[in-house]
Amino acid sequence: MGISQYHMNYSADEDRIFIFVRDHDDTEHAFGLTRRLFKVLWPVLGKTVQEMSETVAKTTPDMKKDVLRLEQQGAVSEAIQTGALSNNPVPEADNRVTYLVKTIRIGDAEDGSKVLTLSDDKRSMNIPISHDQLIVLCDALKTLVVKSDWNLDPRYPWENDDPAEPAAAPAAAGQPTRH
Repeated sequence: MGISQYHMNYSADEDRIFIFVRDHDDTEHAFGLTRRLFKVLWPVLGKTVQEMSETVAKTTPDMKKDVLRLEQQGAVSEAIQTGALSNNPVPEADNRVTYLVKTIRIGDAEDGSKVLTLSDDKRSMNIPISHDQLIVLCDALKTLVVKSDWNLDPRYPWENDDPAEPAAAPAAAGQPTRH
């Protein structure tokens, strides 16, 4: 199933962050993320952003935080300028299917790129994702969590000044993040 666009929103009524994915048939798939799943997912996303960065792999350890901050700022700025990241309302979908996300996985695609897979254990949606797209996805998730009533303070690993324990242990590499 091809993806044409996606957007996110927080629903206070359902206490979930929804990732709305539109396919080429104009069907909108609404994947609901709970607070519990987000707490497990967030450290994995931060680790994946770091691992996907070619620049971070080439830099000295003392410069990694600065490089990651610059990459984050650059990816988000570019997404805002191009309109890929926007607060504009999206058109209504003719058909919407809602799922409760139970498994999230970031894996390798056949061409070496990354794929974000959202699944309710019956159906799944694969979203091709580049390093910059992952940064923008993370930034949007972080913004929604901060604006929610979840009382969480999601920080990227490079935003922490001290080596504090993460909110949740990251999943093993290649393993899905599960509810």
